[in-house]
Amino acid sequence: MRHTSLIAFCLLGASLISGAAFAQDPITNGFGQTIFFSPSGEPFRAPAGQPYPLVKWFNQADTNKDGKISHDEFVADAMAFFDKLDVNHDNYISSPENTRYENQIAPEIQSIDPRIAQPKQSSRQFDPEMSTGTDPNAGRYRKSIVGASQYSLIDEPQPVRAADANFDFKVSREEWLDTAQQRFTILDRNGDGFITLDELPKTPAQLSAEAPPPGEKGGKGPKKKRSGLF
Repeated sequence: MRHTSLIAFCLLGASLISGAAFAQDPITNGFGQTIFFSPSGEPFRAPAGQPYPLVKWFNQADTNKDGKISHDEFVADAMAFFDKLDVNHDNYISSPENTRYENQIAPEIQSIDPRIAQPKQSSRQFDPEMSTGTDPNAGRYRKSIVGASQYSLIDEPQPVRAADANFDFKVSREEWLDTAQQRFTILDRNGDGFITLDELPKTPAQLSAEAPPPGEKGGKGPKKKRSGLF
């Protein structure tokens, strides 16, 4: 049930963020920096050309510096970020505290980064029962990489809202702990109780940065100078 709630809020987050998708990009600034969102939604930034800031998070969570993140280290890192978000220390991330997260701590979740390749949309058979008559997609679901998902290991557009399992518009300490454990299970792909750097998937930002520029082998369209993510 918890896992179902997590997925539901991922979809809810996508729909909420899509309304603000064309707001001014808060990280434009000549694309002078890169960003990574930890599994708990904590942003890590680095100047372009520097190592992708996933390493910053990994080194922060790996407190004993043995080159891997244990379950306990992962959970401790998640709870430390919870404490940063829980400004009044009442063991809940309230709606105003979540708004602070979205506007001040992680404003990038409100925009779509044009550097990140979006998935191709496959055509589907028209379903008149799903169409409202005004929907340009004719009621079809359109997959997009938005919000924190652009810079994350897990597809969660809004990682804080995703932890609200009972949909009461606040996240309790218990919900956050439960979600952290779910996220560790997702990332511990070989099930050995540890997460290593080589075990982690690449974020959409990383994949887009490594894609061939247009005009080169594997690229499409005329060759243009790229604004790199790294």
